[in-house]
Amino acid sequence: MDSDTLPTHALVGREDDVASILALLRDPAVTMLTVVGAGGVGKTAVVAAVTRGLVSSGSDVTPVDLSACESATDAVTLIGNAMTTLPESEKPHVVVVDSLERVRSEVRALGALVAAHPHVRLLATSRAATDLSQEYRHVLRPLPCPDADGAPNIDAATSPALTLFLDHARRVAFERDLEAQSFTVASICRQLGGLPLALVIAAHQLSTVTLDALAARIEDGWSPNMRGPADLPDRHRTLARTVADTVSLLEPVDAAVFKVMAAFDGAIEPPALSAILAGTVGEPHGPAGVCSPHAVVDHLDEFVRLSLLAPLPDRPDSRRPAFTMAQTTRDYGRQLLRSEPQPETARTAHARYFLHRVLDGADLVGPAADDWLTRTDGDLGDIRSSLRYYLEFGDGRAVDMAAGMRSYWLARGLLQEGLHWLTDSLRLTDGRRSVPAVRAREARAVLTGAASSYAHALADLEECARLWQELDEPAARARTLVDLAAARFEVHGFDVARPLFEEAIASLDDADDRWWAARARSLFGASAAATGHHRELARSTLDRAVEGFRGVGDSSYTNVPLQQLGRILHEDGHDTQATALLAEGLRLAQDAGDAWNSSVFLNLIAEIELSRGTVVAAATHYLESLALAAAIGARPRFIWCLEGLAVCLHDLGDKDYAARLVGLAMSVRSTLNLHGWIEFPARAIDVTGILSGPPSTLSVLHAEGFRMTVGDVLAYAPQLVAARSARRSRQDRYPDGLTAREVQVLRLIAAGSTSRAIATELVISIETVGRHISNLYRKIGASGRADATAYAIRSGLMDD
Repeated sequence: MDSDTLPTHALVGREDDVASILALLRDPAVTMLTVVGAGGVGKTAVVAAVTRGLVSSGSDVTPVDLSACESATDAVTLIGNAMTTLPESEKPHVVVVDSLERVRSEVRALGALVAAHPHVRLLATSRAATDLSQEYRHVLRPLPCPDADGAPNIDAATSPALTLFLDHARRVAFERDLEAQSFTVASICRQLGGLPLALVIAAHQLSTVTLDALAARIEDGWSPNMRGPADLPDRHRTLARTVADTVSLLEPVDAAVFKVMAAFDGAIEPPALSAILAGTVGEPHGPAGVCSPHAVVDHLDEFVRLSLLAPLPDRPDSRRPAFTMAQTTRDYGRQLLRSEPQPETARTAHARYFLHRVLDGADLVGPAADDWLTRTDGDLGDIRSSLRYYLEFGDGRAVDMAAGMRSYWLARGLLQEGLHWLTDSLRLTDGRRSVPAVRAREARAVLTGAASSYAHALADLEECARLWQELDEPAARARTLVDLAAARFEVHGFDVARPLFEEAIASLDDADDRWWAARARSLFGASAAATGHHRELARSTLDRAVEGFRGVGDSSYTNVPLQQLGRILHEDGHDTQATALLAEGLRLAQDAGDAWNSSVFLNLIAEIELSRGTVVAAATHYLESLALAAAIGARPRFIWCLEGLAVCLHDLGDKDYAARLVGLAMSVRSTLNLHGWIEFPARAIDVTGILSGPPSTLSVLHAEGFRMTVGDVLAYAPQLVAARSARRSRQDRYPDGLTAREVQVLRLIAAGSTSRAIATELVISIETVGRHISNLYRKIGASGRADATAYAIRSGLMDD
């Protein structure tokens, strides 16, 4: 493209690049400067702006366009002619070459030309550096895009990619107010990797499709076929043509490797690529002789040089290099792959490799499991595409793969996604009673229990235990009994669940299955703690669970016992110890990337803060927990967070909003059919005291809450809490950190009511009354009802 025809908006976000290149060219030592970058990154536009700067500063500029050259010899000849036919002048001479990659096979001849004309500077654009000793490089990268976790409304001024897209979209789009859809625009920019040409071509499509339809088309991988504005050069009219120009520079064996690499969705690691290439040898596109890891690395270097791949920085293991391919480049490679006589060969080898990656770690525990989880984080995109592939062809290996991902989906809180894959894969089993089918069914039941409640999974777990017995799999049955016992506890209570827990623990101990035995004790201890009648059993069992997990080197699964022990310490009045224990658990969960248990720890710490009267801190923790629960789709957790937050805001004086939060929690309970359900054993947040005016007003506020969403709360409540942080906390309203409910109980005690009468009056269980009495006695230093009555009168609480 001629520099005079380049639109100025093509330079969005490139001011620093232009300035850096001009500064380099002012250095007398720089006789050759190559602007290197992928096709469509904007090299020609940037160098055109640099050319204008050179001319305005008094340099003579001679342009040379090599894009139409069919041979490297012709390209070198054109450059040589430009250098040798320059008119005599005292001005600096600069030969500006576009598409220098055309001289790659004659690069030595180019070096000789540059050396023979030391007073002539060469400024070039190229998709690959020449590696000549006299060459300086300026790498041009795609435009920065908004972060994936950015706010719903993103300021275009802070994102060059967004600015460029909207600048072109406004010219042609039949939709109005595109800025209001900036979140969708940001997603499109990220999918296109911030590549300027891709952004311009994508924006051009909005003359005929909506923004959402464009996003869907790009998501489906059809971006290479989109055509751009008519005044783009022929080589840039489509992304397919742009990438094809680069691919045409590859040797045949590298062109074959390129198509196999396009099967990857995530990071491309040499060992993985080597294994997958080995699975394609002998096929029409199988690149024989490239399968060893060392040979693969040598070939990957060529792709990096041509900007078809980029190294991934900041790898956890810097000794294991990995590379990434731009989405637009990958989509073109997949189109080539689909045109092969047997396109499924590379995809089969790819899916088989990642199936083994999943199955190799599915049953690991301890530090090895943590390593597998971290590795799977990087593999997730490829695992998803492998599952899609197996499901597309009705391949039963989808069942193995989905079941093998159970611990990952639980650990990372991807509950809804896991349920989706498991449900789809189980359709392939047609009710067959095979080991993979039962494993997948059990995994779905466990994820269902985590995503809603064990009540919804009880029947499936009972069936799985029976099927393991039929299949003569005692070890698998013992493990299933652990989750089945937890489900029976939730539905039928401790006395029904206890024999099952004890049977599971005995079987696991006999089999020396130490990790699962520790997990069984963890859940058994939690269930015992919930009753309030088996505290010593709970303590000893939970202590053994922690000991068991640490014995196998697995600190991350100490979550449940730490949570329960912290709760017991709190109920016994040891808040400092409880907070320290829960803070340790929170740190371990956060370090492990465990959003599920991080949320639990935050809620438990919030409850201790609430009991101490530090209401703002408690509200902040509930909000942080709610954000985590929303991120992982743990909808039942919303109830705990919303009810706790409601109590906090009620105490801070926002009674109407607190009542709305109760309404939203009621809505979640209704939607999930969890009426009266309590997520965490031995805890229930009392929201009956959250009133605002007459019952009719309360009904209106609850109805308003029913229409709210968790997103509404996360957008508004943090500001509300911040605005109320200067108000008096509960500690200011009631002495010694007494809660509103504890004051109600204290008043009834002083009035002579029995515990059963208090339970009836406040519509709570007698066990809850007992906990309130224990807590308030501890706070006020009372040893009995007489002390409590005297305290209530002395503190003026009877007159409040």
